[in-house]
Amino acid sequence: MTFRSDDNGAEEAPPAQTAYAVGYAKPPAEHRFKKGRSGNPNGRPRKPKGPKRPECDTQLAKKYLLEEAYRPVTLREGDQLIQLPAIQAVFRAMGVSAMKGNRYAQRFLTELVQGVEAENRKSELEYLDVAITYKTNWERAIDQARELGEVEPQPIPHPDDIILDFVAGTATVCGPMTKEDKANWDMVLGMRDMAQGLISEFAGKYRTTRSDKRPLLLEAWKSVQKRFDQINDDLPKRYRKELQDRCWLEGASRPGSQRTCKWPGEDF
Repeated sequence: MTFRSDDNGAEEAPPAQTAYAVGYAKPPAEHRFKKGRSGNPNGRPRKPKGPKRPECDTQLAKKYLLEEAYRPVTLREGDQLIQLPAIQAVFRAMGVSAMKGNRYAQRFLTELVQGVEAENRKSELEYLDVAITYKTNWERAIDQARELGEVEPQPIPHPDDIILDFVAGTATVCGPMTKEDKANWDMVLGMRDMAQGLISEFAGKYRTTRSDKRPLLLEAWKSVQKRFDQINDDLPKRYRKELQDRCWLEGASRPGSQRTCKWPGEDF
């Protein structure tokens, strides 16, 4: 083996080997691990396996429980066969037993109903509190925008659509509650406004036409007007519009005559 030469051309001597002290963590050379060979060729011993814990899916158990609770069962009431969810059949049997004088059924059913009513009432009051806060905050933001001459925010639901009933302790939204819901409402309102345009068109032609087409124009006027009322009458008061060029002739629909639902705070 050749070592590099120094500046005078003389070769350097190999470095002297340092002494190896045998001791803790320093075994003799003949007992050291050989390079490239594992010190444990058999590998790490495997841990003994204990008893396998059975898998338990609580969500699956709940699913099966609900399926059984709402599984339809057939009951006989008098001369009729009726189908009820299993859980409702249980409650009905409990009610029948209570009415027959079973004190345990009476007490259990009464406590059960009272608990459900109390839970529902609590949820209603919590919802009312949230609705009050939501309505108040957005009304303040809208008023502030008006004072500053800024564009008014249009939250969904709109605070004007939230009807608070402090006597009953309820809050009801009479309008769209999501963006998707608002898109459907806008489509319905657009159909209502389109009907208004057609009504004005038919009314104008009917009044100016003296030909035999007048009866057809009158029927078209009445037909579209009925469609307008069907849409407009079932809207909350805030969204209703007064129809222009209404036909008052015999057979034409009247305001409110097509109403099928009642919104909170309104007379039917």
